[in-house]
Amino acid sequence: MSMTMSLPDVFHRHPAVARRSLLGLAASAMIALLTGAGGGRVASCTVSAGPDKEPVTCSAHTVDLDYKTNVLHLSGDVKISQGEISVAADAAEVTYKTDSKNSHWVFTGNVHVRAEREGDLRADRATVEIINSVLASAHATGSPAQFEQTHAKNGDLAKGHSNTADYDVVAGTVTLTGDAVLTLSDGQNVLKGPSITYNVREQKIQVTSEGKTAGRSHLTMAPRSGHDANAGTAKP
Repeated sequence: MSMTMSLPDVFHRHPAVARRSLLGLAASAMIALLTGAGGGRVASCTVSAGPDKEPVTCSAHTVDLDYKTNVLHLSGDVKISQGEISVAADAAEVTYKTDSKNSHWVFTGNVHVRAEREGDLRADRATVEIINSVLASAHATGSPAQFEQTHAKNGDLAKGHSNTADYDVVAGTVTLTGDAVLTLSDGQNVLKGPSITYNVREQKIQVTSEGKTAGRSHLTMAPRSGHDANAGTAKP
């Protein structure tokens, strides 16, 4: 059994909340939304993002609020989502900057970022920014951080890994940084470089090297026929 309550319901049913500070208000509102977990139930919340935006929803098994720091601690199948985008992990820590529309999330343990266009990003840790009720960005780190996307039409797989991965929701790009590797077409084509940016919407790729000591970028393409058997590694 889950419990969902909108922010207006919180203010109406908990008038004392309105007397708290702005940050306390945001944290108290969220904790009120998430109250009721336990006994096998999952606490859930819905924060309206306005008529032209999809709401932000979240859920967890256990929720704790630190009133002194206005920080929420969530654990047990933690998930936050907005439309096609979602972030799931074992635990999360939430800090509200100004109000419930702006917050900073730190996810830890089995982090799974589900991007639009069937993209998947997995890591050990991720920080997520919600700005003006929009899930705007995710910065993931791992050993390594891993990304993959299957093309909806032709089934081609793009699969990469790196030390860190940045998902820009607005731009629709995933940037792999630090020993970045991206393979295409079931591993037939391989790109390597200090930084690789992959556009999950248009499936376009940019490999960059900054500075003289940043390293070289490498592209390996599989030959299409026996006549191309001498095809090697290009270094753009």
